[in-house]
Amino acid sequence: MANLTITLDDEDKKGLSDFCEQVGMTISGLFNVFTKQVLREGRIPFEIAVDRPNRTTIKAMKEGDKLIEKYMKDPSSVKTYNNVDELMEAMLK
Repeated sequence: MANLTITLDDEDKKGLSDFCEQVGMTISGLFNVFTKQVLREGRIPFEIAVDRPNRTTIKAMKEGDKLIEKYMKDPSSVKTYNNVDELMEAMLK
């Protein structure tokens, strides 16, 4: 086995380490997988990605959090529906 030293910006190393933790790998394991695939296929062969919500989804999540907070303080301050049909009817008005 050979050792490989890579110089990374501290912030990039932290981000890479966090990513690897999320997908259940080590940084060394990540580079080993990458190397094997590059050698096998002769190209950068794949993308490993963490699903990240887009801005619209983040905005909706924040609005949902605010509604929950408002509801917890005063349930009567938030309109609620008894079932999905009732909700859909209200949305189509």
